[in-house]
Amino acid sequence: MRQISRPKNFKTAILLPAAFLAAWACVRACAVTTFHLMGGLLFLMYLLLGRQFLKWKKASDSPAVYKRTALALACLFTLFYLSADYEALLHGLDSLLFRLGHILLIGLGLLCIFYVLLLSFFVWMTDLPVFSPQEQEGSRFYQNLPRLSFFFCLLCWLPYLFSNYPGVMTVDSLNQYGQIIGQLPMSNHHPWVHTQLIGFFYRIGMRLTDDPVTGLGLFTIFQMFVMAGIFAWLTDTFVKLRVRTGFCLAVIAFYALLPYNALYMVTMWKDILFSGMTLLFSIALLRFLLSACHPAFPVTVSARLLYLLSGFCMCCFRSNGFYAFLATLPFLLFCFRKQWKMHLLLNLGILLSVLLVKGPVMTACQVASPDFVESLSIPIQLAARVYADGETVDETENEMWNRIVDTGRIAETYESFCSDHMKNLIRQGDQAYLEAHKADYLKLWIRFGLEHPGAYLRGYIDATKGYWYPDVPNRIGLDERIAENPYGLTARPLLHNPVTIKIREIVFKLPDMVPIYGLLFSLGAMFWLCIALAGKTFVSGVRKNLLVFLPNAAIMATLFLATPVNNEFRYAYSMLLSIPLFILCALLRGGREETAAH
Repeated sequence: MRQISRPKNFKTAILLPAAFLAAWACVRACAVTTFHLMGGLLFLMYLLLGRQFLKWKKASDSPAVYKRTALALACLFTLFYLSADYEALLHGLDSLLFRLGHILLIGLGLLCIFYVLLLSFFVWMTDLPVFSPQEQEGSRFYQNLPRLSFFFCLLCWLPYLFSNYPGVMTVDSLNQYGQIIGQLPMSNHHPWVHTQLIGFFYRIGMRLTDDPVTGLGLFTIFQMFVMAGIFAWLTDTFVKLRVRTGFCLAVIAFYALLPYNALYMVTMWKDILFSGMTLLFSIALLRFLLSACHPAFPVTVSARLLYLLSGFCMCCFRSNGFYAFLATLPFLLFCFRKQWKMHLLLNLGILLSVLLVKGPVMTACQVASPDFVESLSIPIQLAARVYADGETVDETENEMWNRIVDTGRIAETYESFCSDHMKNLIRQGDQAYLEAHKADYLKLWIRFGLEHPGAYLRGYIDATKGYWYPDVPNRIGLDERIAENPYGLTARPLLHNPVTIKIREIVFKLPDMVPIYGLLFSLGAMFWLCIALAGKTFVSGVRKNLLVFLPNAAIMATLFLATPVNNEFRYAYSMLLSIPLFILCALLRGGREETAAH
């Protein structure tokens, strides 16, 4: 068969429309008018960059799996962007034909941008000189980096402890404190195991000084030491793999200097230790994977104990941690099938201990479970969106909804970004009837969605988009010291003056003012980065390393299914803490020989 030869100007024929569509997409995304000079400059920039990209031999000669994966992820990112920002992108367009054509052209432009960036990212990471097998063998400073990480983190977090002593306590923390002192009934709404851990240090403080602040301060210090130890163990993993000093120092700085990390280390939320334990569990998984090909990672007793401890705490410190563990378990057992006895015993130990605590132990201690409505955030938000948007509802269906909630109050109560108001509205209705007729209401909810798909889609996007779309502002740094409470608890800051107050204000305003840096405070941007790193891990050829991503992927999946808030930073904090580990997975290409090849 005769091969059809491409014309000499084939690349130019592709480049011109691609640059035009990319410029069009950016103009609409950035709300720049078509008369603005920036539109022409963007077209020229994409034209020149695209020309250089087409000449880049490493990109053009990259393996097919690189190109296919980059295209798949580019489609995913384009879908995310169009889903979240469609209203702004289509602003001013009323005709259905114009709207469809416009969104298609913008989508093609975004696809071109994301594809080129992702493929370039994969190629760049492949050649990144991160590993140095022999250079640092005798360096005492390098060998002591894990200890440096531990103490440097504690040192950098101290000002936050001093200015918030005994720690930051919000409504959630105070609810746990009320249970500890017997003012509130025991409940697993905030994980009971975590509450008991705080109570343990509270009782030590009361015995030592008869002062609750002492015990709460001891818990905060304990949390700081645990988290610093986890980060030090990750640094030790880098050192054993001979990662270059500069990269190790950047990772240490990430944990020690980023303001939200420092603030969260002194905050009494379940999410902090939960996130740390998820990271610890993920590090243990990577070390188990490396043990098969790298002599620096033997499966020691301490490694197994850390795995057991982190797995147990991940399951018990937040309810979705248990579901994430169960979702990860089949893949974990499959990946370690050659060492199935050890891993079956380890994971069976985690599972049985968690079921023991969540079952007989909590029952004996009369710990109440969260109410049924608490787990229905997303379903509630989708059904409520139909009423909030004023869509016509069948009389029979409306009567059935009215049986459990006052539908006349939904429009004024509904908030697209948070389900708390709708949950409270249902609690004011007949919640017992809902629990007794779960199957009937599940059928109604499905039927309702088929009748109002647009409202359900809009409701879902608004209820979750902070986790998967970058341009959603976060509330970080607004909580400090101890919130008002009926228990007489007051903060006793050791460092509190106008200078420290101003410094704190500036530190947490910088993300709003400094481009690029602000992306570190965006859950959506960090989620996209994690997907890109998972893509790079996939194309690197050692796909077992994707197992390290699974616990956080499962946690994010539970947020997409049941988050009460569309952009709560602490809910996805484990993902942010794991980013340096994910970068390491993306850079690894196998065992010791492949690592040395870098």
